[in-house]
Amino acid sequence: MIRTRLLAATLIALPAAALPLSALADPTGLEVMQQVDTRPDGSDLTQTIEQKLIDARGSVRERTMVSLRLDIGADKRQISFFLEPTNVRNTAMLTYDYDGAEKDDDQWLYLPALKKVRRIASGDRGDYFMGTDFTFEDIKQTPELADYTWKLLGSATVDGRDCWVVEGIPASADLVRDLGYSRSEHRVDKERLIALRVDYWDRTGKSLKVMRALEVAQIQGFWSIAHSEMENLQTGHKTEMTFSDQKYDTGLDEELFSERTLKRGWRQ
Repeated sequence: MIRTRLLAATLIALPAAALPLSALADPTGLEVMQQVDTRPDGSDLTQTIEQKLIDARGSVRERTMVSLRLDIGADKRQISFFLEPTNVRNTAMLTYDYDGAEKDDDQWLYLPALKKVRRIASGDRGDYFMGTDFTFEDIKQTPELADYTWKLLGSATVDGRDCWVVEGIPASADLVRDLGYSRSEHRVDKERLIALRVDYWDRTGKSLKVMRALEVAQIQGFWSIAHSEMENLQTGHKTEMTFSDQKYDTGLDEELFSERTLKRGWRQ
């Protein structure tokens, strides 16, 4: 009995974001997204990404990237390099994803043909990344939670998995303009805490695109997306991404995540 009371007291003392969703009788939308943001995913990750860009006529362009991610406290840094084909080789992207709303995230794009690093302004987060259907904001691991008002809409099933349905509304008209979305709807796997489907609406409220996690695998004990797609419902264009050679906790050096490395290019 004493042990039970101690456990109950401990759960009451913990903030909601620190509790597993199974311990919350009726989580809020924000609590669900906080759990997604903080789910265990190692201190660093290296992976290869195969991209397929498919237009409305079915024509396919293929690309290969390598991507690295490092956690520094609650902040995340990510750097990605295009390896193939030759017309995008050595193009690179660096993101500093800061925890909390008091500091804007930083993003830089290196264009080797111009030998120039372009800083992505906050107002350009809604621009599309290198002809894909992902914006600069989309390629971050999770959205900036403080940029949205989150609401739990209920539950739904995606590919047989029980999911929370969470609505995200940008917190201001300026954010709607910058992000390019007036609304998003996230179907989050209740067990694995991964969004299996995200629907987006454009600035005018029309259905814009949908992200689907087509395959989820457990790698080194961490739930990981192995295959996903983003489909633009207005243009018929689609981007597929297959993730392979995923390696967690290899001890990546913080110095890799720098403007100098962007210009230097990928060295294995």
